[in-house]
Amino acid sequence: MWERYNLSGQQAMSSGKSADAENAFRMALQEAEKIGPQDPKVAISCVNLANCLRQQGKFADAEPLYKQAIVVKEKHFGPLHHELISVLENYAKMLRAAGRDGEADKMDHKARAIFAKK
Repeated sequence: MWERYNLSGQQAMSSGKSADAENAFRMALQEAEKIGPQDPKVAISCVNLANCLRQQGKFADAEPLYKQAIVVKEKHFGPLHHELISVLENYAKMLRAAGRDGEADKMDHKARAIFAKK
Protein backbone atom coordinates (compact mmCIF):
# COMPACT_ATOMS: atom_id res chain seq x y z
CA MET A 1 0.00 0.00 0.00
CA TRP A 2 2.87 2.39 0.72
CA GLU A 3 3.96 2.32 -2.92
CA ARG A 4 0.42 2.99 -4.12
CA TYR A 5 -0.08 6.00 -1.82
CA ASN A 6 3.36 7.38 -2.62
CA LEU A 7 2.80 7.09 -6.37
CA SER A 8 -0.66 8.61 -6.06
CA GLY A 9 0.83 11.57 -4.19
CA GLN A 10 3.51 12.08 -6.80
CA GLN A 11 0.95 11.98 -9.60
CA ALA A 12 -1.30 14.46 -7.79
CA MET A 13 1.66 16.81 -7.25
CA SER A 14 2.54 16.61 -10.94
CA SER A 15 -1.06 17.49 -11.78
CA GLY A 16 -1.08 20.47 -9.44
CA LYS A 17 -3.53 18.82 -7.03
CA SER A 18 -1.69 19.62 -3.83
CA ALA A 19 -4.57 18.77 -1.47
CA ASP A 20 -4.91 15.31 -3.03
CA ALA A 21 -1.13 14.89 -2.90
CA GLU A 22 -1.05 15.90 0.75
CA ASN A 23 -3.70 13.29 1.62
CA ALA A 24 -1.89 10.56 -0.33
CA PHE A 25 1.47 11.39 1.24
CA ARG A 26 -0.11 11.35 4.72
CA MET A 27 -1.46 7.87 4.00
CA ALA A 28 1.95 6.78 2.69
CA LEU A 29 3.57 8.03 5.89
CA GLN A 30 1.06 6.08 8.00
CA GLU A 31 1.81 2.92 6.02
CA ALA A 32 5.56 3.44 6.30
CA GLU A 33 5.35 3.94 10.06
CA LYS A 34 3.65 0.53 10.33
CA ILE A 35 6.84 -1.01 8.92
CA GLY A 36 8.91 0.70 11.58
CA PRO A 37 9.77 4.23 12.73
CA GLN A 38 13.33 4.01 11.38
CA ASP A 39 12.47 2.45 8.01
CA PRO A 40 13.82 4.44 5.03
CA LYS A 41 10.26 4.62 3.65
CA VAL A 42 9.38 6.80 6.64
CA ALA A 43 12.04 9.30 5.59
CA ILE A 44 10.88 9.23 1.96
CA SER A 45 7.29 9.79 3.05
CA CYS A 46 8.28 12.62 5.39
CA VAL A 47 10.20 14.39 2.64
CA ASN A 48 7.43 13.97 0.07
CA LEU A 49 4.81 15.28 2.48
CA ALA A 50 7.08 18.11 3.67
CA ASN A 51 7.80 19.18 0.08
CA CYS A 52 4.07 19.18 -0.65
CA LEU A 53 3.37 21.27 2.45
CA ARG A 54 6.26 23.63 1.63
CA GLN A 55 4.81 24.28 -1.81
CA GLN A 56 1.51 25.17 -0.15
CA GLY A 57 3.26 27.58 2.23
CA LYS A 58 2.55 25.37 5.27
CA PHE A 59 6.03 25.81 6.68
CA ALA A 60 5.17 25.08 10.31
CA ASP A 61 3.73 21.71 9.26
CA ALA A 62 6.61 20.91 6.90
CA GLU A 63 9.49 21.63 9.27
CA PRO A 64 9.04 18.74 11.74
CA LEU A 65 8.74 16.34 8.80
CA TYR A 66 12.08 17.48 7.37
CA LYS A 67 13.63 17.08 10.82
CA GLN A 68 12.16 13.59 11.19
CA ALA A 69 13.48 12.60 7.75
CA ILE A 70 16.96 13.80 8.68
CA VAL A 71 16.94 11.79 11.92
CA VAL A 72 15.75 8.62 10.18
CA LYS A 73 18.27 8.94 7.35
CA GLU A 74 21.13 9.72 9.72
CA LYS A 75 20.31 6.65 11.82
CA HIS A 76 19.89 4.40 8.79
CA PHE A 77 22.71 5.64 6.55
CA GLY A 78 24.99 7.66 8.84
CA PRO A 79 25.35 11.43 9.37
CA LEU A 80 27.51 12.05 6.30
CA HIS A 81 25.72 9.91 3.74
CA HIS A 82 24.72 11.37 0.38
CA GLU A 83 21.09 10.34 1.05
CA LEU A 84 20.89 13.39 3.33
CA ILE A 85 21.80 15.96 0.68
CA SER A 86 18.40 16.34 -0.97
CA VAL A 87 16.60 16.45 2.40
CA LEU A 88 18.91 19.20 3.64
CA GLU A 89 18.52 21.15 0.39
CA ASN A 90 14.73 20.93 0.50
CA TYR A 91 14.71 21.92 4.17
CA ALA A 92 16.90 24.91 3.26
CA LYS A 93 14.38 25.92 0.57
CA MET A 94 11.62 25.86 3.17
CA LEU A 95 13.68 27.88 5.63
CA ARG A 96 14.43 30.49 2.95
CA ALA A 97 10.79 30.71 1.96
CA ALA A 98 9.96 31.26 5.64
CA GLY A 99 12.50 34.11 5.80
CA ARG A 100 14.99 32.16 7.90
CA ASP A 101 18.05 32.64 5.71
CA GLY A 102 20.64 32.05 8.43
CA GLU A 103 19.26 28.62 9.23
CA ALA A 104 18.93 27.86 5.52
CA ASP A 105 22.59 28.69 5.01
CA LYS A 106 23.52 26.17 7.71
CA MET A 107 21.52 23.43 5.96
CA ASP A 108 23.09 24.30 2.61
CA HIS A 109 26.55 24.25 4.20
CA LYS A 110 25.92 20.81 5.69
CA ALA A 111 24.65 19.51 2.33
CA ARG A 112 27.74 20.86 0.54
CA ALA A 113 30.03 19.31 3.15
CA ILE A 114 28.43 15.90 2.62
CA PHE A 115 28.64 16.32 -1.15
CA ALA A 116 32.33 17.19 -0.91
CA LYS A 117 32.99 13.94 0.98
CA LYS A 118 31.38 11.76 -1.69
